[in-house]
Amino acid sequence: MVRRSTAAKAEEDAVCVNIERMLEQLSRTARLDGYSIYRVPANIRSGVDKNHYEPRLVSVGPYHRNKEHLRAMEDRKRLYLLRFLDNSCRHGLLQDCIGRVRELEARARACYFESPVGDKDDDEFVEMLLLDGCFVLQFFIQWFDGRTDHIFSVGWNLPLLHTDLLMIENQIPYFVLLALYDAHSIDHDRPPSARPKPSLTSIITAYFSQKEGRQPAATVSLQQEDAIDHLLHLYHCTFVKPPDHLPERHCHGGGEPPRTIRSAKELTLHGVKFVRKTGTSNILDVTFGDGVFEIPRVAIEDSTCTRYMNLIAFEQCRGNAAAAEKHLTNYVVLMDYLINTAEDVLILDRADVMENKLANEEEAAKFFNQLRVCSYIDYDDHYLAPVYHEVDAFCRRKWPKYKAKFRRDYLNSPWAIFGFCLATTFAIITLFNTIVTILKTFFHVLHW
Repeated sequence: MVRRSTAAKAEEDAVCVNIERMLEQLSRTARLDGYSIYRVPANIRSGVDKNHYEPRLVSVGPYHRNKEHLRAMEDRKRLYLLRFLDNSCRHGLLQDCIGRVRELEARARACYFESPVGDKDDDEFVEMLLLDGCFVLQFFIQWFDGRTDHIFSVGWNLPLLHTDLLMIENQIPYFVLLALYDAHSIDHDRPPSARPKPSLTSIITAYFSQKEGRQPAATVSLQQEDAIDHLLHLYHCTFVKPPDHLPERHCHGGGEPPRTIRSAKELTLHGVKFVRKTGTSNILDVTFGDGVFEIPRVAIEDSTCTRYMNLIAFEQCRGNAAAAEKHLTNYVVLMDYLINTAEDVLILDRADVMENKLANEEEAAKFFNQLRVCSYIDYDDHYLAPVYHEVDAFCRRKWPKYKAKFRRDYLNSPWAIFGFCLATTFAIITLFNTIVTILKTFFHVLHW
């Protein structure tokens, strides 16, 4: 009995030690304000192409590090680190960068939803942050300075890198980039007139603006930089902006708001007309009134799907507290309801609402249907809820539906219009002759 109790006590102590170690590790890395760099859940991955979430050219951060197909860029990262260090004359820049990253190591590790590689080796994690951070910074810096890299001059490499840098699983904390850029930008040998260098945020924003050929919808100030989580977050803050004039929220008799909306084909049968909304470059600026659905023109291509997938994943990961900021998710859900089949795509394409750069209309329909897999919204509170209400109310009216049917059946082509006019003329002549005959008969009887 004594031996058993001693063995049991020893086993209990071992469990206690393991639990204490586990809790110590948790308390070392846990953040009260939540994580910022997430993994896409397995159930979402299984419903879409995994390439939308996994980098194809370069890994940034721990999640996809050391994957075989990304090893070719590791040597390039080392070259970029060398260029990053050579771009400054300050002695000891490498030691300064390492010291800054080491101070941020625990905070950076806590940003990741999954424990990063090198969990027991702080030096390995610091090395990864330094190498990846300097690679990202040097890429933007040399673009800003007008220098090119022949590796990214190859036709397909730059678009791949562009896409990889904006994947939710392929990120390092933005405060690490800011710390490294701050160390790089300090140069006491530069004259005061040349200081300070442009902010990192302004350089990155200018890069994406040029590559995508559009102006940012919003700007991030220096005071707001500390609130940025990573590059994808910065892109979202800069290019995904709610409309200046959100649809007004009305009281609809206390009933539940509509959870769905009819497809484009069904809506045309109810008399709804789709038109391209002009005067705005914001694709989220969707409005409806008097039977007219105004939607800004959107171009869809292969890279667009990956970009939207990751932006939506970012919005989903921000939780219920940021539900009001999930505008792109709300827009995608609306477009998925409007587009069910290739015929719906044709309707929007003819209305100049959509520019389809995919293989065919079926692929365009699949584009939005695939985005819907990872999109969850609060149907009771989203910025397009008033549009859902107005469309539903319009479709319940009878006259627009009959009017649309009349146009579809009798005014859908020049020959149909000609036939309708001919039939109408014949009916009028027949009616006139009938009335004349009746009047003649009537007056003849009176005269008699």
